Amino acid sequence: MASVPASRKPSRKLRLHIFGSKLHKWLALFVGVQVLLWMGTGAIMSFLKIEQVRSEHVISREAETLDPEFSAPRWLMDRQGIVAVTTKSVAGRPLVQIERSDGSTTLHQTETGTRVSPLSSADARAIALRAWTGPETLIANSKLIETEVGTEFRGPFPAWQITFSDPDGTRLYIDASSGAILAARSDTWRFFDFVWGLHIMDWTERDRINSWWLLLFGIGGTVIALSGFVLLANRFPKLRRRKVKRTSQDSHRFRRCGNSKW
Repeated sequence: MASVPASRKPSRKLRLHIFGSKLHKWLALFVGVQVLLWMGTGAIMSFLKIEQVRSEHVISREAETLDPEFSAPRWLMDRQGIVAVTTKSVAGRPLVQIERSDGSTTLHQTETGTRVSPLSSADARAIALRAWTGPETLIANSKLIETEVGTEFRGPFPAWQITFSDPDGTRLYIDASSGAILAARSDTWRFFDFVWGLHIMDWTERDRINSWWLLLFGIGGTVIALSGFVLLANRFPKLRRRKVKRTSQDSHRFRRCGNSKW
């Protein structure tokens, strides 16, 4: 009675192929969605012009120039605690900016030294209108803020929020102490910020590029790529064997046809 041959164990290459196939499929199931988001959000951010995201096409941040005949103030006698004194134009009028060692900044009239900061709503509106270089528009609202506005603006405070009535919903944030333009935001920027949060996997703060989520999914994406290469490499010998087998079969048929009698 003939003995039944024992089943052979799978070869090492076959076991590697099976393991790589399972690893590739399961990782692709969990990581694949984020990989698609990375590619999609990257394409979107590349499509958006960074000048429009920063509102540089409608907002000028160039410093206002002073009258060449303007002379420095003489009333500033006590310089204790002062680290910098700057004369500049704010909303079309010359003012003196004083920066102190405690980090504070104040604006003063050039003739008398009278303090004019924090700036009024009218001053902030005037600064915003002089900075606007886009199509003619109006200011819809001005608001003094002292806390964060989501991811849109995080200080320094206090600052004036100037909202224009343009189609892109542009907002300027102006330092109430110095009159400097701190940030320009628009609907284009807000969309870019949302897409950026999806890209770096920071859905709330949108400023962390070294989170554990990003690290883990990045490693997972790398493993998917490497396991895919392993699977591809294991398929090459099979393809060659199929080609050789097909060629051998064709040659055999040709010999049979040649030996046949007509």
